[in-house]
Amino acid sequence: MTQEEVNAIVEEAHHWGRKVAAHIHGDDAGRVAIKAGVDSIEHGSFMKPETLAQMKAKGIFLVPTLLAGETVVAQAAKFPPAIAAKGKAAVAARSDMFRNAVKMGVKIAFGTDSAVSPHGVNAQEFALMIGLGMSPGAALRSATGADAELLGLAKEIGTIEKGKFADIVAVPGDPLGEIRQTEKVFFVMKEGKIFRNSR
Repeated sequence: MTQEEVNAIVEEAHHWGRKVAAHIHGDDAGRVAIKAGVDSIEHGSFMKPETLAQMKAKGIFLVPTLLAGETVVAQAAKFPPAIAAKGKAAVAARSDMFRNAVKMGVKIAFGTDSAVSPHGVNAQEFALMIGLGMSPGAALRSATGADAELLGLAKEIGTIEKGKFADIVAVPGDPLGEIRQTEKVFFVMKEGKIFRNSR
């Protein structure tokens, strides 16, 4: 797509009050999306530090979907060799890109590209984020307050405050000390209604 086409798409979506997520891997595509004013970039595997700096300056979120890459590499034998090689290259590049984004202070939101990875294992994204340099607290905020901000719902969700939906999960122990505790959710409340309490 040309810059003008992407500009028109983003402008029209924003005119209707909609958010725009750009699903890209390449650096050139990232620059086009950033110039057009998208709200988030999903993946961004090959984006360079200069491109990340543009994202930061415009307040555009990165949704790295690290778990998707891990899943593709784990299943590489199922793909044709050229596709498998491309997937491995994307994961290698994405790791450096993510480390740079964290160091530079790019806004990061939580997403897993679930369906590429199996549903129900989304919390594994936290350990991947931390393994690439993000603090546990920042990783948890990426899935709460940052996601709420990205979605334009920060007045309703994302933090536990009076007047917001009572959307709460509980895990055993302290996830700041052991992030994999997020993979052991035993309590789920949605809008004040308990859906799960297995303790």
